[in-house]
Formats: sequence, structure tokens, C-alpha cells
Amino acid sequence: MATTYIELTLRELLQIALGSPKISSVHLSLLQSFFDILLKKLDSRTERIEIDGKMSTCLQGILRESRISPFHFLCDKVETFSENFAKVDQLKERVVMLEDKLMAHFKQIRHDECTQSTHYSLINFEKFAEACESFCLCPKAEDEIACKLVTNPHFIVHLIDSAITPLLNKMDSRRKTLSDLYAKFVHLKDRLNEELDELNKNYNRCIITEKLREDFESDKITLEMTKTEIHNMLLAKLDKTEVTFIKRKFHEQLRKLNR
Repeated sequence: MATTYIELTLRELLQIALGSPKISSVHLSLLQSFFDILLKKLDSRTERIEIDGKMSTCLQGILRESRISPFHFLCDKVETFSENFAKVDQLKERVVMLEDKLMAHFKQIRHDECTQSTHYSLINFEKFAEACESFCLCPKAEDEIACKLVTNPHFIVHLIDSAITPLLNKMDSRRKTLSDLYAKFVHLKDRLNEELDELNKNYNRCIITEKLREDFESDKITLEMTKTEIHNMLLAKLDKTEVTFIKRKFHEQLRKLNR
């Protein structure tokens, strides 16, 4: 029996799975295979999720009864994202290495021209330009890549971005930090003013309370003195009244005896 061989893109596989007016078990199997290929590309086939409760028992039963797609696609040509990321990391390392070489090249130029400044001003621009031109006029084999990079405007723009963008990011970060600190300082100042106002109010209350205490002590002393004076007056009045009463009674008794 002759076998046929075809290659399908993931888009074509998805079209076959969902493009039919009626969805059958074959289409669902193709769709399952499609998602399985996507999981392989994402390198997430073995990642796990967790669920508990009654729903976990229900899902476990569905998993036991469910079937695996009978279509076995050859996925050797499918590149995972991790492989592409590894290539990107290698390119980043290569760019860093080339940037280091370029910085070393510029450093050597400054050393050869006896220029200590790291800024390319109009005054020493010709010296640097002449050095670059003479350096790349007849480059050595190990310097060809550096000369190509120097004459590549895209690389120069990337180099400027890689040098300036981190500085701008740091400036923005510090500006944000300063703004946050200023906002916290204003908030702290407002709190201190509120606490100071409350402290002044409490201080005024303490002064009023102390004055009331002194007035109370003074009134208390005055009351004690008044009570003492009244007591003495009452005693004196009582003594005077009793003597008069006794004298009157004595005279009445004498008159009775004379009769």
C-alpha cells in the first residue's frame, strides 16, 4: 500500500481542524494534536497545575475516560522558544563582546593620540576620525569586523542607544525616587504640622488645667478660712446667748425667792 507524505503548517492544521462546517471526532483529534504541538513549542508539556475539592475528582474521572489523539505528527522541525531564546542570548553575548572590543579600540585611539578626554568634541574630532580612517584603511584580519561595525550606522545607533538608554533609565528611576521621597516628605511634614498643632492644643489645655487647679486650691483655702471664721462666730454667739439666758434664769429664780 502506497504511503503519502505531506507537510502542513500549524495554520493549515488548524484550518483542517476547524474549517469544516461540522466538527467530528477527527477534527477534535486534530485540534488536540495542534495544541500538543503548541505545548511542545512552548516547552510546557510537563508543567503542572493543581486543583482541589470536588472538581478535582470530576476532572480525574474525565481524564481517565478521555482519549489521546490517534494522529502522530512528526514535530522534529518545530523549534521551541527556549532554543530561539538561547540563540538570542548568544547574540547578546556576541554584541557585548563586540562592544567591549570597540571600547578597547576607542581606548587605544585615545592613548595613541594622547587624548585623555572620553568626550568626542569638535576640537579633537579630526584626531579620532583620522585614527579610525588610518586604522581601517588597511585593516588586519582580526580588525575587519571592528571596521565594518564602525562604518555600520545601525550598529552606531545601537551603540549610542545601549550607552545612553541605561543612563536615561537611571535618571528616570532616580527622578521617580526623588518624586516619591518628596511626596513622602510633604506627607511627613503635614503629619508633623498636625502633631504640632495637637501638641500646642494639649499644652494650652495643660496651662488652663493648671490655672484651674491653682484657683481651686485658692478657693479651697478661702473656704476653709471662711468655715473657721463662721465656726468661731457661731461659738462666740452661742457663748453670749447662753450667758444671757443663764443670767435671766438666775434673776427669775431670785425674784421667786423674794416672794
